[in-house]
Amino acid sequence: ELILCGPAKISEAVQQMFSPKGMYDFEIHQMPHVCGTPDVPFKVTVAKNPSELPAAKDAPQECGKNANGSRLAFDLGKSDIKTVAVKDGEVLYSKETEWDVTNPDPEYHYKAIMDALKIAKEKLGSEVEAIGGSATGTVGANNEATWCDIFPNVPPDVYKAKVVDIFQRMAKDLAGDVPLKVINDGEVTALAAVQKLGGKGNVMGISMGSSEGGGYANAEGNLMGWINELCYIRLDLNPEAPTDPWTKGAHGAYLTCTWVSVGLRSLRPRW
Repeated sequence: ELILCGPAKISEAVQQMFSPKGMYDFEIHQMPHVCGTPDVPFKVTVAKNPSELPAAKDAPQECGKNANGSRLAFDLGKSDIKTVAVKDGEVLYSKETEWDVTNPDPEYHYKAIMDALKIAKEKLGSEVEAIGGSATGTVGANNEATWCDIFPNVPPDVYKAKVVDIFQRMAKDLAGDVPLKVINDGEVTALAAVQKLGGKGNVMGISMGSSEGGGYANAEGNLMGWINELCYIRLDLNPEAPTDPWTKGAHGAYLTCTWVSVGLRSLRPRW
């Protein structure tokens, strides 16, 4: 739910924008999936005064920054699957494997990721002690693939049954009940920046791959428990700007979203 509070004229205008067939029709139909409540319509309401607004619910999350022991890591992008094997901080193996994210069969995706991780596990040469991963979109607190746009053509009912728990099943089938942590790819970038800056926080990380992601780490270098996704923010106002295939043209040719303008696709010939 989006709750607005401010000048009535502005609040009502924004409320209209975030209504069915409004300027942000695509967003309001995606937000229920993003929030993990696909059957609950996204609401936009107007509060008359600030006292009606709910209290802030930030939930800082400290992610481990050590790489001791025997670990596997993966990053799922729109172009490829990146897998890494690390032992006591040393990278033993790293590879990018292309895949077809447009495939509607979740079993295809599961097998593609597992095949890549199994090779990494072999290169590790020892028992896996922990697994870390990143993916586009919204990842739940318990590593659920709540709304990940690397599975865009999987039907909603199949997504709920076969994709939401895909990371949990992968980890268990690969290494049993070892610790698992999967977060948004942009959040990984923010945490990497904190490491590079010697622990300094208040960092916004932007990852530019086939798509474009973003994440934020607070002053202590921790994530905030927010939904971090900058991929679909409208950016390019050029009337000749290209549309993008993910939003099915919802943003219009004159409002290209960030992943077309900022991601690697911006370096390719425009289609």
